[in-house]
Amino acid sequence: MHIGAPKCGSTALQSWLDINRATLAAQGVHYVSEGAHWIAPAKALVGVSDRVSGKPVPMREWERLVAAVRKATPDSGSTARAIISSEWYAGASDDAVERAVRDLDGSRMRVLLFVRPLSSTLISAWQQALKLGGKQSLQEWLTTIFDEPTSPTAERAWGKHRYDLIAARWAKRIGGDRVSIVVLDPTNPESLFRTVEEIVGVAPGSASAAPSRTNQSLSPFESDVLLALNKEFYVRGGTLRGYRQGVLRTFDGYVDSVRTGTPEKLRFPQSWEPRVAALNEEIAVGIERSGAQIVGDLTRFRTSNTHRDAVAETATRSAEVASAAGMLYSLLVTTGIAQPTKPLPGFGSQRDRTVAQIQRVLHSIRAGFSRRLRP
Repeated sequence: MHIGAPKCGSTALQSWLDINRATLAAQGVHYVSEGAHWIAPAKALVGVSDRVSGKPVPMREWERLVAAVRKATPDSGSTARAIISSEWYAGASDDAVERAVRDLDGSRMRVLLFVRPLSSTLISAWQQALKLGGKQSLQEWLTTIFDEPTSPTAERAWGKHRYDLIAARWAKRIGGDRVSIVVLDPTNPESLFRTVEEIVGVAPGSASAAPSRTNQSLSPFESDVLLALNKEFYVRGGTLRGYRQGVLRTFDGYVDSVRTGTPEKLRFPQSWEPRVAALNEEIAVGIERSGAQIVGDLTRFRTSNTHRDAVAETATRSAEVASAAGMLYSLLVTTGIAQPTKPLPGFGSQRDRTVAQIQRVLHSIRAGFSRRLRP
């Protein structure tokens, strides 16, 4: 059971498991998942609501996964093994862990938790918050999670990034010898896959197909543009629900399918390095005390290479960010995703835009029917 942590190679691992599904199955290892990442069962177990509808994910989704695992591994005498994966499991409460252990037979379970230093994962977590409609700068977000520990933002962040507490929670239920903490090596991305091969017992290097997705981070400029776009969206009357219905996944799609080249990495703010280094050490000590099996070099976690401050803000850069965000917002208005509360000159009336949208949809439907009717 791979439980994350978030921003620690989960997307790459799930893509790798999916694309190598047949190779693994031939060696008795079954990736139990509908697609690359079966999210619904994890959300149901952990108690997370759907991001768009706000409705809880029904527990029957978890029960479906349990049934699939039992089918893949019919009894304790079977040599078949099953893998399930979702970084959402990292946020499981004591009760959720208890249920998972009960439903999946804890005596046969092994839990995998991949970790990276906080100086890497927290930046990615902040960017993920932006993609979900956040409007805090990195400095504001870090201040919230460190100085307001009871805030919803802090509780969400640390629920998934206090790796020592996560490890201890699972080790308490199934024993530390059945929990593996894998410290990722940033110089050797392939080591993640080779480690999983070794743990699940398949031939080294046999699952050789590369993952098709890796969930790359946003560059400093892209992060700034998304932050500015979000603020523009809300200041003109947009709502979080409207954002998640219309804009959610836009930047994931951009990163996965449109962006080219290697983006510049966002650097961790130097002013926060001492606090993050101290917390890295606290987490490392907690991992050791949990009794979990440590795979890799925990020194890498303790002595992370934090980067220096991000690109300096200049008048030119601010203007470029504002311009890019404004253009993106204009596109949202034109397509009807954004509905500004006050009319904006140059876009035509709301009625005209709605009529144009309906006409585009009807044209698309007619074109689709025409293609199907062609001999």
